[in-house]
Amino acid sequence: EKMKLRIILSALCILSSGTGYANSSQQEKINFVKKVYENQLNEDLMDIDVLKLHASKELRLLIQKRDAIADRNEGNMCEWVRQVLIPGNDNDVRANKIKYSALPNGRVRAQAKNFGKSFQVDFDVKCDTQGCKITDVYDPSSYKKELMTIVKNAAC
Repeated sequence: EKMKLRIILSALCILSSGTGYANSSQQEKINFVKKVYENQLNEDLMDIDVLKLHASKELRLLIQKRDAIADRNEGNMCEWVRQVLIPGNDNDVRANKIKYSALPNGRVRAQAKNFGKSFQVDFDVKCDTQGCKITDVYDPSSYKKELMTIVKNAAC
């Protein structure tokens, strides 16, 4: 009986020690957000909306609707057209300089400096067997809510 307990306890220790502070699903989310930024900073993907590429179905639809509104207002740059992943019109961020952390609320935070100015972006990420998707971005408020308002107003 004592032996069985010892085996169970040592198995538990092995399981809990491997993950460090982030459990495996949190680690999966961190790795995913890291990939999002690697895509964002990849010169070959300059013309790709990386956020839309990695967004959940709901968020992607909102981005598409926003893009359609922006297209209708061509030449009239909508003030809400902005970079969410890295604030500003340009960046000097290096992928290996971005710090990632798992937050207690389950979100993943990316922190870095762009031209010497610190920024942080929190991601709501959902993972399943198909992989991970971004369901919302906070910088600091909900980007999904911001998109919903834009789509509702349907104007620049």
